[in-house]
Amino acid sequence: MDLAQEKSKNEAVYNDMLVVADLAQNSPELKQLLRNPIISGSDKLKVLSKVFESTDELTKRFVELVVERKRESALVEMALDYIRRYDAAKGLTKVVVRSAIALDDSSLSDVKRYLKGAVNQDDIQIENIVDPSVIGGMVIQFEDKLMDLSVARELKEIRKQLIYN
Repeated sequence: MDLAQEKSKNEAVYNDMLVVADLAQNSPELKQLLRNPIISGSDKLKVLSKVFESTDELTKRFVELVVERKRESALVEMALDYIRRYDAAKGLTKVVVRSAIALDDSSLSDVKRYLKGAVNQDDIQIENIVDPSVIGGMVIQFEDKLMDLSVARELKEIRKQLIYN
């Protein structure tokens, strides 16, 4: 991250790390390649060079270094860590909101307003995930915190009280 900042390529490397993390997490074949100890480092590097050929030279060199040091199985975690550090440096907080239905703009702005006070940050990026198991309400996850304001949780609590009373 320091080298990217020094070379004024922070934004480019950040975007590359988003691609690296997304591909490595969502591609079972790539995941298997990275974790397979039987495949040689040079073969892994050939594949990764093709997969990430459109990335910045600094990112390509980083991937090469990771493979040379035999740490390719941790590539996803390294990319995610870079993303977290970049977001923290920019003062950006990413929030995941799970709800039974997609939230409209008004509801999202209400959640954002509430969270600005809770996380003490102005720049909040919200990802709304539709999860019918929530039933109603929402589950808010940011940093290492989880706020379960769902109907499903309330029903579980009522069930526990009925069983134990």
